[in-house]
Amino acid sequence: MLKKIIIALFIIIFCYQFFINDSPKLDQEISLEDKSLYNGDLILINKNSKLQQDPTNLTIIPKDLTENVLIDSEYKVQQDLVEPLKQMFEAAQEDGVQHFKINSSYRSGKLQQQLYEQKGAEYALPSGSSEHQTGLSIDIGSTQGTMDKTKEGKWLEEHATDFGFILRYPENKVDITGIAFEPWHFRYVGLPHSVMMKQKDMSLEEYIKFLKDKKDYTTKVDGVKYFVQYVENTNQAKIPDTAKFVVSGDNLDGFIITSVIK
Repeated sequence: MLKKIIIALFIIIFCYQFFINDSPKLDQEISLEDKSLYNGDLILINKNSKLQQDPTNLTIIPKDLTENVLIDSEYKVQQDLVEPLKQMFEAAQEDGVQHFKINSSYRSGKLQQQLYEQKGAEYALPSGSSEHQTGLSIDIGSTQGTMDKTKEGKWLEEHATDFGFILRYPENKVDITGIAFEPWHFRYVGLPHSVMMKQKDMSLEEYIKFLKDKKDYTTKVDGVKYFVQYVENTNQAKIPDTAKFVVSGDNLDGFIITSVIK
């Protein structure tokens, strides 16, 4: 019995040291004075957390983005989404999934309000409450049927997180998001956040709370090591010694800083 206790204590001490050492030193101080709480890939937009800042880096999705997606209108997204979106559709094409269609993307506040007034709350959210105003969300369909029944929908449900996208309104999170299941609505949050959310089965609402409670974590995705930290609204923050980091507001009261570390 004593031997088992000693072994158990050794394992606990080893694991403790491993996780402690896995957290990087925060040797670099950065300024957040020019960063906005209301801008970034991880802003939370819903009925209780309305859009505060319009996107400024919108671009048109090229109609020849990939061979397996139909783009028959002028759809805009934030510039940083175009490359991961292209990579995602190219990966689907390699798997033989051929019949995607873009149905909606960025909407101005004016257009969003028009949709709400014309079609009602069952179809659209009022201006300020819709993710489509961020330029971070895309409605993706299939030319073969509804997304809950086609190969396109099933493939995205399985693989979208590998490219930084999440299914924003899943069927099992209706009580949290307040939005009915939308198998077509994908939101860009970036890596490693999309992967972590899938691993922990979290909606964006749950993930932001997780970050606020946990404060930081380290993870590895496709051989890249990330350090993610949450800081309250402040002018400065200490991060790992790296040139590769991204700061996003949460549209509430803090920043999420994502650093690539060695």
